[in-house]
Amino acid sequence: MSDTEFLIVRHPETWANVEGRFVGRGESPYTERGRRQFDLLAARIAAFRPDAVWSSPLARAHDVAVAAAGACEATVTLDDRLLELDFGQAEGLTWPEIEAAGLEFDYRSVDTPVAPGGESRGQIETRSAAFADSLVTAGGRHAVCTHGGVFRAMLVHLLGLSITDIWAFHIRNGAVAHVSVTEGHGMIEEFRVHG
Repeated sequence: MSDTEFLIVRHPETWANVEGRFVGRGESPYTERGRRQFDLLAARIAAFRPDAVWSSPLARAHDVAVAAAGACEATVTLDDRLLELDFGQAEGLTWPEIEAAGLEFDYRSVDTPVAPGGESRGQIETRSAAFADSLVTAGGRHAVCTHGGVFRAMLVHLLGLSITDIWAFHIRNGAVAHVSVTEGHGMIEEFRVHG
């Protein structure tokens, strides 16, 4: 097993984040702060000198990956396992709007979809872990541009923590975690928010 270095990046702030909207598979433009974070994150990824840059297909993550890869001459690979949680019928809604619509919403259940027509927390955890394990097997330096749910799930998986420990991390927009994995043991090298 080769040593593996991860730089896990949550996309910059969007208007949906500011408005408290549950945006999983939809899109939302960057705020002014998000545009500043965009430049800082692209520069941080380029400074990491990854062998490869991986990204969610969603523009709020993918655009950062493309800018960073161009600056460090790496390739960008899209991977659907890096998509945010599918919120189903709650997509695009705020918490008061979910309540007003009478939708069932359960983010803490491992097996039940977060909302009707959506994905369960267990599903995002399974796909995030499978993605992380594939890179650990390959070794090398990998930048991963993704979303809060995937970031949180990957982090606890790589560190060997209990899946309930996902709630121990507040993954803000612009957050970056540098995690090294040696002989199957993950360790945080850096954890900070840019911008």
